[in-house]
Amino acid sequence: MQDVYLSLNNNILRLTYIGKEGLKTYSSQLAGDIVSDTKISDISRYAEEIKKGLAELTKISPSKLNLIVVTEPEDTILRFITVNKRDGDKQEQLLNDMKAKITEAPLEDLYFSYQKIAPFLYQFVGVRKPYMDDLLEVVAGVGISLKNVVPWILLMPKYVGTNDPAVFICRIDGSHAMALSELNGIFYSGVSDKKITAEQLESFVSELSLYKKKTPVKRVYTLNYQDFDVKGFEVSEIGIPPISSEFADEFKINMLVNYMLDTEPDISFCQMNLLNLMPLPAVVKSNKSLVYVGAASILVIAGVLSFFLFFNKKGDSSQLASGDQNNVLSEQTSQNENQVVEQPAPELKKSDLKIKVLNGSGINGLAARTKTLLEEKGYTIIDIDTADETRDTTLFRFKKDKLAYKDLVQGDTKEAFPEVAVEDTLADTEGFDVLIVAGSTAAL
Repeated sequence: MQDVYLSLNNNILRLTYIGKEGLKTYSSQLAGDIVSDTKISDISRYAEEIKKGLAELTKISPSKLNLIVVTEPEDTILRFITVNKRDGDKQEQLLNDMKAKITEAPLEDLYFSYQKIAPFLYQFVGVRKPYMDDLLEVVAGVGISLKNVVPWILLMPKYVGTNDPAVFICRIDGSHAMALSELNGIFYSGVSDKKITAEQLESFVSELSLYKKKTPVKRVYTLNYQDFDVKGFEVSEIGIPPISSEFADEFKINMLVNYMLDTEPDISFCQMNLLNLMPLPAVVKSNKSLVYVGAASILVIAGVLSFFLFFNKKGDSSQLASGDQNNVLSEQTSQNENQVVEQPAPELKKSDLKIKVLNGSGINGLAARTKTLLEEKGYTIIDIDTADETRDTTLFRFKKDKLAYKDLVQGDTKEAFPEVAVEDTLADTEGFDVLIVAGSTAAL
């Protein structure tokens, strides 16, 4: 199936089609009663506008196309989360702290998850439920399969290849996005309708002293901000890969997301694809198509390092808030009442089984060796880490609907793990199907 990339910003619909015919682009300024900036006001008419654009790009039926939605910064909430050990009921503390610290929206109004990016540090990604629910209705109306929903600002550190503290400043149409990055993650993003000045940047970066960083922020990456120069900072313009010379500058973001999905296919299977924040499984049926929704929210114990600057995109005001380290327990959301949900029969295909590996042995490198073993057998490993406690016997913890894989996994690993305990107690809300905690009796 061929891919179509869709973005919506400042009422401008953009479609980028990459198929056998090559690269084609389409843009249209939509009426204010159809969309408002990045928000959908009239789902049916918006779906019709997308179908009109698809008809301009290709003769292929929408039912034979994949849609990748490129999400704007104002539609997601990005934060860093840190673990903070405390006495008492940690789960209740974590949930209460997160409800207090995520101020843009109540947690019950978000699809969200965490992913570990460093010891004791997690990337929080949240998106408002109406945004995702509206997308599902739109793609059902178009009759197209929804493959990815990707916040492009979250890809920027990975795209430029930096783990160091950095600032990203990007101009898209009349909007000006800023993001603060470290460790390949985003701990703040915001949008303004005014150009970001050198003075604002200097003031903003100076506030990072609240973090007591060992490494100061000296790197600034810009997109469509030519001749942006700030004394004391190293400024680099972000270049888009020369995939084709045919596309205009207004399609840069779509092409950047295309490049990242081609070069980093794992993006589709982690929280960078917002479909993976939604309940699993959900099959949304329409008269013309099936829309497949991604994996469930990742359930982890984590805490907040809260520091963010909010830009009012349509006004002049902005506000800065900061907070200390706190923790949270992710909440699983319920299915949309308008969706028709079916539980597909499990297929014993190794590559479909998502596995997380923890090293519970105290032996250095065991999780990495386990990952290599399982990947050689054809399984999909989404993450490795160190367990909170050591154990002798290796633990295989399955989701109940994945227990059919038990004999297959045990058979493929019996020489490496001669002593195994098997459970079917893995929560359905986890973003993986099997948790393997490798014990000290492992023969790897």
